[in-house]
Amino acid sequence: MHAWDLRRPVRNHLTMSTTDARLHSIGDVAEATGITPETLRVWERRYGNPVALRLPSGHRRYSEEQVTWLRRVAEALAHGHRPNKVLKLDKPALDALLGQTGGEPPTDAAIQKLLSWTAEFRGLQIRSALEAWWTPEDVVGFLTNRTTPFLRGIGRAWADGTIDVRHEHFASEIVQDALRRLRAGYSRPSDRGGVVLATLPGELHELGLQMAALVCASMSFPHHVLGIDSPVDEIRSAVDELDATVVGISVSLSSGGVETDRTLAALRRELPESVRIVVGGAGARRARRGPRGIEYVDDLEQWAELLRDACPA
Repeated sequence: MHAWDLRRPVRNHLTMSTTDARLHSIGDVAEATGITPETLRVWERRYGNPVALRLPSGHRRYSEEQVTWLRRVAEALAHGHRPNKVLKLDKPALDALLGQTGGEPPTDAAIQKLLSWTAEFRGLQIRSALEAWWTPEDVVGFLTNRTTPFLRGIGRAWADGTIDVRHEHFASEIVQDALRRLRAGYSRPSDRGGVVLATLPGELHELGLQMAALVCASMSFPHHVLGIDSPVDEIRSAVDELDATVVGISVSLSSGGVETDRTLAALRRELPESVRIVVGGAGARRARRGPRGIEYVDDLEQWAELLRDACPA
């Protein structure tokens, strides 16, 4: 697993008697890790990692240990590390790398309890905990110190293999429902102006939008959530029709990259200079400078400060 070699890897063939239930097909691995079958084949051919075991039929099979390792690989790539660096690391080295990029599991006992409830599908307990933590006087603190650590813990638990995709989706839906319900408790100051909130084409993570919208609502700032996977021309039309002065774009770790920068640059060209484009989220900037005319916020406190600056007199 540590070899770094551009030569074609030696294939391991299995007889049917050596296979067992702990070996996974390439499709199962793709579902469990979010890495496509084609990418797995390319990595094996180009980098010699991961080397699949082969059935007599030629079909690939992967061990439990490889699946766990690939989940860590997926998390490292989401943090911006390159395949040619990550794929030569073993599990301890990947753990160390993820620790450097903020991948440590949460230590708060309450967060750990939420994670255990997630693995057990105990939605009522998760909802009750979120309600108990809710503090209308400190919305940013609630999101930063409670909600975000819980979501990060879910991501790390998935990478560790202690929960699966179904658990992650289950918990994420509970959090999104809670954020919408809390936002609905605020009165809407206006149906026009303010900020349009969206994600770019291909971005399917909505939690960042819901957090940003809740901050807007708590500050009585007009906001309009277009949702995920919004084409550039649709964002532009919404800004025109709503007389919005700010566009808020959420970018997750899984989508941030050069293509996102290109799309942001295209959006900047489509909108008047007077309209501010503000990008936030874990994948927003990384180490890149980003296109001109785009503002970046590193956290929800900066987002709230920007809204205070943009608030009409």
